[in-house]
Amino acid sequence: MTISRRDMLKSMAVGAGVGLAGGGALEAALGRAAWAQAGRVLDIPIVGFTLGIHVPSIAAMKEILPTLPGYAAAKTTRFASQRVITQTIVSGSGDIGAGDPIITMRAAEAGADVKMIGLVFNSTSLVFVVNGNKIKQLQDLQKPETVVAVNSKGDFTHVLLVGPLLRRGVDLGKVTVVEIGGSGARTKALLAGRVDAVPVHFDQAADIAKQGNYPVLLDPAKEYKAWFGEVYFATTAWLQKPENKRAAVDLLKANLMAFRKASSDYAWFAAQYRKHSTVDKAAQQGDDVIKPVWEALVKQVNAFPAAMDTFTVQNFKDLIPVYKAAESLEGKVDVEKVIDRSYLDQALKELS
Repeated sequence: MTISRRDMLKSMAVGAGVGLAGGGALEAALGRAAWAQAGRVLDIPIVGFTLGIHVPSIAAMKEILPTLPGYAAAKTTRFASQRVITQTIVSGSGDIGAGDPIITMRAAEAGADVKMIGLVFNSTSLVFVVNGNKIKQLQDLQKPETVVAVNSKGDFTHVLLVGPLLRRGVDLGKVTVVEIGGSGARTKALLAGRVDAVPVHFDQAADIAKQGNYPVLLDPAKEYKAWFGEVYFATTAWLQKPENKRAAVDLLKANLMAFRKASSDYAWFAAQYRKHSTVDKAAQQGDDVIKPVWEALVKQVNAFPAAMDTFTVQNFKDLIPVYKAAESLEGKVDVEKVIDRSYLDQALKELS
């Protein structure tokens, strides 16, 4: 499923129509009164799985946000496709999305008025695992019989690979790429021999390696100065309402608190991992499994920066050439218009 400009604008029109039809001062006042009594429930579409790198943001939505005045735990709806997360927000069917920045910018190119406001996590824990019997080096991905599976063509799971391939002189036109949503589904396809290379999170890669000759061929976190796997984003129309501005700031405050706690307190991270991770038997995982994941995320990936300091316009601008090379963007997006740090800056100010 792809987003055409016409379909994107149609989705925007439908979302706007719903807002107008259901509007009214009385309804808004009643809604605010209900929030005051029970706590507002933010509607946040998220990816279909929770791995180590996602744990602090999920804890922020479910555990920390309710400790702030006026909020209950967020409602999180899982989607295997990053495109659907973006469409959900653009159509007005959710509050704030936790999804792919590339697809969000593609929506902006198509006419959607969206803002990216902060990080779900920094960098990436994705690595490319391959069938070691067929693939020895990245150049082998050009072979006609080799198939690479990503979540969606043009999304961050695909673009992550493009930069390293270009630097090594690989002809992108010779690389066969197919779409398989969800790292669990991609893993099954790899183990079944239907595909030969897949991006998965490194806490999954260790389990895959136990099942045969499936080494990590590429660690993208080491290839980029700055990389963004998932961001928080919303429509400008949603953010213009005072109560939604407040909610955006508070969600980012909760996320910053979770980042700081995750980086400094392994025991807290481990408890949240056992509670929220979708990894098989996560609740029974011991420190021998979880602690190496935590150490890699905190010390190597810098997945949870205390001030989200990598979230800058310039860092996104630096990635635009790679996005264009992957044909993810046409290059028309106004990055300075789409990246809005004001909510993050306010959250940092209030936390200080």
